[in-house]
Amino acid sequence: MQLTDYTLAHARTKVRGIFCLETDWSEVRSSPSVEPMLALLKSSPLSVPFVHRNVVTLDALDYYLKKWTQRRHDDLPILYLAFHGIEGEVQFGDLRRRTARVSLDALEDSLRGKCQGRVIHFGCCQTLGVSQRRLRRFIDETGALAVSGYERDIDWVRSAALDFSLFASIQQNTMTVPGLRAVRRRMLLRHGREIRSLAFRMILRERRA
Repeated sequence: MQLTDYTLAHARTKVRGIFCLETDWSEVRSSPSVEPMLALLKSSPLSVPFVHRNVVTLDALDYYLKKWTQRRHDDLPILYLAFHGIEGEVQFGDLRRRTARVSLDALEDSLRGKCQGRVIHFGCCQTLGVSQRRLRRFIDETGALAVSGYERDIDWVRSAALDFSLFASIQQNTMTVPGLRAVRRRMLLRHGREIRSLAFRMILRERRA
Protein backbone atom coordinates (compact mmCIF):
# COMPACT_ATOMS: atom_id res chain seq x y z
CA MET A 1 0.00 0.00 0.00
CA GLN A 2 1.17 3.56 -0.65
CA LEU A 3 0.59 4.44 3.03
CA THR A 4 3.21 1.85 3.97
CA ASP A 5 5.62 3.38 1.46
CA TYR A 6 5.15 6.83 2.98
CA THR A 7 5.42 5.54 6.55
CA LEU A 8 8.68 3.63 6.03
CA ALA A 9 10.31 6.60 4.32
CA HIS A 10 9.01 8.92 7.05
CA ALA A 11 10.80 6.86 9.68
CA ARG A 12 14.13 7.69 8.03
CA THR A 13 13.61 11.41 7.45
CA LYS A 14 12.80 14.54 9.45
CA VAL A 15 9.17 15.68 9.45
CA ARG A 16 8.55 18.84 7.39
CA GLY A 17 5.69 20.86 8.81
CA ILE A 18 3.33 23.14 6.90
CA PHE A 19 2.60 26.81 7.51
CA CYS A 20 -0.73 27.42 5.77
CA LEU A 21 -2.31 30.78 5.03
CA GLU A 22 -5.82 30.49 3.61
CA THR A 23 -8.42 32.96 2.44
CA ASP A 24 -12.21 32.75 2.76
CA TRP A 25 -13.15 31.09 -0.53
CA SER A 26 -16.77 32.18 -0.78
CA GLU A 27 -19.56 32.89 1.69
CA VAL A 28 -18.40 32.85 5.31
CA ARG A 29 -20.92 30.17 6.37
CA SER A 30 -20.30 27.83 3.43
CA SER A 31 -16.64 28.45 2.60
CA PRO A 32 -14.56 25.26 2.31
CA SER A 33 -11.16 24.97 3.92
CA VAL A 34 -7.96 22.99 3.45
CA GLU A 35 -7.55 22.73 7.22
CA PRO A 36 -9.23 19.27 7.49
CA MET A 37 -6.78 17.99 4.85
CA LEU A 38 -3.88 19.27 6.96
CA ALA A 39 -5.43 17.71 10.06
CA LEU A 40 -5.54 14.38 8.22
CA LEU A 41 -1.82 14.65 7.48
CA LYS A 42 -1.18 15.37 11.15
CA SER A 43 -3.30 12.44 12.40
CA SER A 44 -1.85 10.04 9.82
CA PRO A 45 1.25 7.89 10.51
CA LEU A 46 3.25 10.75 8.95
CA SER A 47 2.33 13.05 11.88
CA VAL A 48 2.96 16.22 9.84
CA PRO A 49 2.59 19.31 12.07
CA PHE A 50 0.93 22.41 10.72
CA VAL A 51 -0.14 25.95 11.49
CA HIS A 52 -3.28 27.25 9.78
CA ARG A 53 -4.27 30.91 9.72
CA ASN A 54 -6.95 32.77 7.74
CA VAL A 55 -5.82 35.78 5.74
CA VAL A 56 -8.22 38.37 4.36
CA THR A 57 -6.07 41.53 4.51
CA LEU A 58 -2.65 42.60 3.29
CA ASP A 59 -1.57 43.43 6.84
CA ALA A 60 -2.42 39.89 7.96
CA LEU A 61 -0.45 38.42 5.05
CA ASP A 62 2.61 40.53 5.88
CA TYR A 63 2.32 39.64 9.56
CA TYR A 64 2.17 35.88 9.01
CA LEU A 65 4.90 35.85 6.37
CA LYS A 66 7.20 37.50 8.90
CA LYS A 67 6.19 34.88 11.46
CA TRP A 68 6.90 32.02 9.02
CA THR A 69 10.42 33.22 8.26
CA GLN A 70 11.43 33.34 11.92
CA ARG A 71 13.86 30.64 13.06
CA ARG A 72 11.34 29.38 15.61
CA HIS A 73 9.31 28.09 12.65
CA ASP A 74 12.15 26.24 10.93
CA ASP A 75 10.21 23.04 11.63
CA LEU A 76 7.47 24.35 9.28
CA PRO A 77 9.51 24.78 6.08
CA ILE A 78 6.56 24.40 3.69
CA LEU A 79 4.60 27.60 3.05
CA TYR A 80 1.14 26.74 1.69
CA LEU A 81 -0.71 29.74 0.23
CA ALA A 82 -4.31 28.62 -0.28
CA PHE A 83 -5.70 31.68 -2.05
CA HIS A 84 -7.50 32.81 -5.15
CA GLY A 85 -5.16 33.71 -7.96
CA ILE A 86 -4.59 35.10 -11.41
CA GLU A 87 -1.45 34.97 -13.50
CA GLY A 88 1.47 36.19 -11.38
CA GLU A 89 -0.69 37.16 -8.39
CA VAL A 90 -2.46 35.81 -5.32
CA GLN A 91 -5.82 37.19 -4.17
CA PHE A 92 -7.63 37.07 -0.82
CA GLY A 93 -10.38 38.72 1.19
CA ASP A 94 -12.65 41.24 -0.53
CA LEU A 95 -11.63 40.91 -4.17
CA ARG A 96 -13.20 44.27 -4.97
CA ARG A 97 -10.36 46.00 -3.12
CA ARG A 98 -7.03 46.80 -4.77
CA THR A 99 -5.25 45.61 -1.63
CA ALA A 100 -6.81 42.14 -2.05
CA ARG A 101 -4.16 41.12 -4.55
CA VAL A 102 -0.42 40.68 -4.19
CA SER A 103 2.00 40.11 -7.06
CA LEU A 104 4.91 37.71 -7.18
CA ASP A 105 7.10 40.82 -7.22
CA ALA A 106 5.68 41.96 -3.87
CA LEU A 107 5.96 38.50 -2.35
CA GLU A 108 9.54 38.33 -3.58
CA ASP A 109 10.31 41.61 -1.82
CA SER A 110 8.73 40.40 1.43
CA LEU A 111 10.59 37.08 1.40
CA ARG A 112 13.91 38.19 -0.09
CA GLY A 113 16.75 36.09 1.31
CA LYS A 114 14.56 34.51 4.01
CA CYS A 115 13.57 31.14 2.52
CA GLN A 116 16.72 29.02 2.61
CA GLY A 117 15.85 25.36 3.00
CA ARG A 118 12.15 26.07 2.42
CA VAL A 119 9.45 25.36 -0.16
CA ILE A 120 6.61 27.64 -1.26
CA HIS A 121 3.44 26.05 -2.66
CA PHE A 122 0.79 28.19 -4.29
CA GLY A 123 -2.57 26.44 -3.95
CA CYS A 124 -4.09 29.06 -6.25
CA CYS A 125 -5.59 29.25 -9.73
CA GLN A 126 -3.21 30.58 -12.42
CA THR A 127 -0.55 32.12 -10.14
CA LEU A 128 2.27 30.11 -11.71
CA GLY A 129 1.11 30.86 -15.25
CA VAL A 130 4.28 32.88 -15.77
CA SER A 131 7.61 32.13 -17.42
CA GLN A 132 10.10 29.70 -15.94
CA ARG A 133 12.64 32.54 -15.93
CA ARG A 134 10.34 34.58 -13.69
CA LEU A 135 9.95 31.70 -11.24
CA ARG A 136 13.69 31.07 -11.18
CA ARG A 137 14.22 34.71 -10.29
CA PHE A 138 11.69 34.32 -7.46
CA ILE A 139 13.64 31.30 -6.19
CA ASP A 140 16.98 33.09 -6.50
CA GLU A 141 15.77 36.20 -4.71
CA THR A 142 13.96 34.44 -1.86
CA GLY A 143 16.49 31.63 -1.45
CA ALA A 144 13.74 28.97 -1.62
CA LEU A 145 14.56 25.41 -2.64
CA ALA A 146 11.45 25.13 -4.81
CA VAL A 147 8.21 26.78 -5.85
CA SER A 148 5.15 24.81 -6.90
CA GLY A 149 1.56 25.50 -7.93
CA TYR A 150 -0.80 25.76 -10.86
CA GLU A 151 -0.72 27.53 -14.21
CA ARG A 152 -4.47 27.77 -14.87
CA ASP A 153 -7.90 27.59 -13.24
CA ILE A 154 -8.23 24.49 -11.07
CA ASP A 155 -10.94 22.43 -9.43
CA TRP A 156 -10.82 23.05 -5.68
CA VAL A 157 -11.28 19.43 -4.57
CA ARG A 158 -8.90 17.93 -7.13
CA SER A 159 -6.14 20.44 -6.41
CA ALA A 160 -6.53 19.95 -2.63
CA ALA A 161 -6.09 16.19 -3.15
CA LEU A 162 -2.94 16.79 -5.21
CA ASP A 163 -1.65 19.22 -2.57
CA PHE A 164 -2.13 16.47 0.03
CA SER A 165 -0.08 14.04 -2.06
CA LEU A 166 2.66 16.62 -2.57
CA PHE A 167 3.00 17.36 1.15
CA ALA A 168 3.04 13.64 1.98
CA SER A 169 5.65 12.98 -0.70
CA ILE A 170 7.93 15.73 0.62
CA GLN A 171 8.19 13.74 3.85
CA GLN A 172 9.99 10.93 1.99
CA ASN A 173 13.15 12.76 0.97
CA THR A 174 15.73 15.20 2.27
CA MET A 175 14.91 18.89 2.07
CA THR A 176 17.48 19.47 -0.66
CA VAL A 177 17.39 20.04 -4.41
CA PRO A 178 18.14 16.34 -5.15
CA GLY A 179 15.54 15.31 -2.56
CA LEU A 180 12.88 17.54 -4.08
CA ARG A 181 13.82 16.35 -7.55
CA ALA A 182 12.95 12.84 -6.33
CA VAL A 183 9.65 14.20 -5.00
CA ARG A 184 8.84 15.71 -8.40
CA ARG A 185 9.64 12.43 -10.16
CA ARG A 186 7.47 10.49 -7.72
CA MET A 187 4.57 12.88 -8.18
CA LEU A 188 4.78 12.54 -11.97
CA LEU A 189 4.90 8.77 -11.70
CA ARG A 190 1.94 8.49 -9.36
CA HIS A 191 -0.20 11.42 -10.48
CA GLY A 192 0.97 12.27 -13.99
CA ARG A 193 -2.49 12.49 -15.57
CA GLU A 194 -3.82 14.75 -12.82
CA ILE A 195 -0.69 16.90 -12.89
CA ARG A 196 -1.13 17.49 -16.61
CA SER A 197 -4.86 18.11 -16.27
CA LEU A 198 -4.43 20.68 -13.50
CA ALA A 199 -1.28 22.22 -15.05
CA PHE A 200 0.71 21.67 -11.87
CA ARG A 201 4.37 22.64 -11.98
CA MET A 202 7.31 22.46 -9.58
CA ILE A 203 10.42 24.56 -10.22
CA LEU A 204 13.60 23.76 -8.30
CA ARG A 205 16.61 25.85 -7.38
CA GLU A 206 19.40 25.40 -9.92
CA ARG A 207 22.73 24.14 -8.72
CA ARG A 208 25.51 26.67 -9.11
CA ALA A 209 28.79 25.55 -10.68
